[in-house]
Amino acid sequence: MIRILFPFTFRRPPVSTGVQTPRTLPPDSDGSLTSMAKGVNDVLNYYIQVTDTKASIFIAGSVAAASFLLMKFPEGWGARALYFFSAASLGVSLVLATLVVLPRLPARSGTGSVFWGDIAGCSDQIAYRDRFAATASAGLLDEEYSVLNFYTSRILERKIRILRSGILCFLAGVLTALPHHLINA
Repeated sequence: MIRILFPFTFRRPPVSTGVQTPRTLPPDSDGSLTSMAKGVNDVLNYYIQVTDTKASIFIAGSVAAASFLLMKFPEGWGARALYFFSAASLGVSLVLATLVVLPRLPARSGTGSVFWGDIAGCSDQIAYRDRFAATASAGLLDEEYSVLNFYTSRILERKIRILRSGILCFLAGVLTALPHHLINA
């Protein structure tokens, strides 16, 4: 049952871009591959923003639905069962939506030049400037963006799965709370 509600694992996603694998493409001398990889990264970050916004809406919706639909405690075992199922479903929806919005702290290598965690791991701005210059002059920024895009898409996929579970719990909570609310209204 828990595996159905939580089809993801709680572990740090490895997002670091500093580990270089053997390159099959020539260095990106004109910057076009880097621009394309950066464009993909921008699209992925937009999808993450949309997913986080939807989750925020379901956080507010879960609280509002529980506050409005479950105002009175019911009489009778059948009505109480619906009440508790609805409250539990809306509570799980709230927790899942919060997990979507909650920032993750991915693992970092400290050697990348486009992932924020690797940049923050530099000792100072000069160390980062030198690391970035070495990567850019070698024409490897596109490769770092490609690695970042891959791991960002994994994070996005996990966020969408959690959000989907949260939406289903929200719907189950609202649909079971509705009869309770209509009877007591």
